[in-house]
Amino acid sequence: MQASAVLVVDDRCLSATASNAELAYKGRSANKTRSVACAEIFGESLLSRTVRRLRNSGIGTISIVGASIYPLGKLNAGIRYVTAPRSRQCWPAAQQEVMRLYAEGVQTVFMIGVHAYIEWDVEEVLRFHLAHGLPLTQLHDAQGPLEVWAVESEWFSSAAFGCTLPFRYGEFPGLPISCPITGYVNRLTKGEDLRRLVEDGFLSRCETRPQCDEVKPGVWMEDGARVHKSARLVAPVYLGASTKIGASAVITRFSNVERHSTVGTGTVVDGASVLSFTELGAGLELSGTILEGNTLVDVRRNVALCIQDPNLIRDTGVRHQPVIPSRRQIERSMQAFQFADSSFFFRAAGRLSEVFFR
Repeated sequence: MQASAVLVVDDRCLSATASNAELAYKGRSANKTRSVACAEIFGESLLSRTVRRLRNSGIGTISIVGASIYPLGKLNAGIRYVTAPRSRQCWPAAQQEVMRLYAEGVQTVFMIGVHAYIEWDVEEVLRFHLAHGLPLTQLHDAQGPLEVWAVESEWFSSAAFGCTLPFRYGEFPGLPISCPITGYVNRLTKGEDLRRLVEDGFLSRCETRPQCDEVKPGVWMEDGARVHKSARLVAPVYLGASTKIGASAVITRFSNVERHSTVGTGTVVDGASVLSFTELGAGLELSGTILEGNTLVDVRRNVALCIQDPNLIRDTGVRHQPVIPSRRQIERSMQAFQFADSSFFFRAAGRLSEVFFR
């Protein structure tokens, strides 16, 4: 396929649309990605899945632009990494990449904002774009436009030089032309969307599915996953590589525990996603939540919370310094989020009191 691709990875995170997102944003470890594009589901990130789709369609030259970028292992061959100093500078850097590709003789470039899960036929979109003979095409689904464009590099480097990115309607008369797609799309704009993607994967409603061994019906476990003999796994569940499930813990109802994560003794994970490098303490009950490091997103309430007590949840990717909040801070947090009425964190609230007030 005579085309290249430029992928833009910004710092958009699932907690960004939730209440109290600033607290969650600041609480996440500085040297780990905040981007939803790099969050792993069933052992593979959205960024990796996007690169794989492009590769399978014959696109060998791919540039990834981002403020924080992590190599893609076996998919690294042919990838050019471009680091932008700040997230807001990612799209201008992507513009420079398209101009560089034009100078190298590349005619058509796919520009993709990597923060939505999209199942699309790359070759079909390219044929649509070339058949219409216009310099800019954008993907659409039933809900509206998606941040995937096919652009002619010569036009982009001349007539469109200095344009607003991502592209805005009305900036160029008659452009972009819409290319409708009917495949599965999940915009991943909030935690509820990520949980829906996990459930749809378990139910084979999309292409995102566990690729490891199904050790028993509805239970998938990657290499190195360890489960205590007294723990319970209630299908469907997924355990990533090097996960540890403690004694008497329960993982149930469309839950996924991603690689290098730990679930403590007696903790219940019910309809929840535990993302990579996250450790849960003992005796917790978590339902309808997403946990990444020390950040918790309650899917039902669209609330994000940073937990500073490493005895409850913590980020295992970095060394933590203990932060002891005041009694008043704890009381305000418990009142604000109504922990007493919440099944997913009722026992955790009690544990907070035990830790700090005994």
